[in-house]
Amino acid sequence: MKKSKLLIAGGLLVLVTVSCKKDECHECHYEKNNVEVELGEKCGDDLEALEASGFNDGGVNYEVHCHEH
Repeated sequence: MKKSKLLIAGGLLVLVTVSCKKDECHECHYEKNNVEVELGEKCGDDLEALEASGFNDGGVNYEVHCHEH
């Protein structure tokens, strides 16, 4: 019984941790001609996708930088 409770508590902790990370929001920008171009606050899947694939501006793909505000 004690092992079951620990297993359930551990599972809930993992679920909460994953859920919280999914809801994280960060301010994002990219650099174009040495000038920061703000993209605003991005969260969850949008944040992950933007960081992974970058931002396309006029056929040029730029690396995106996101940070906590």
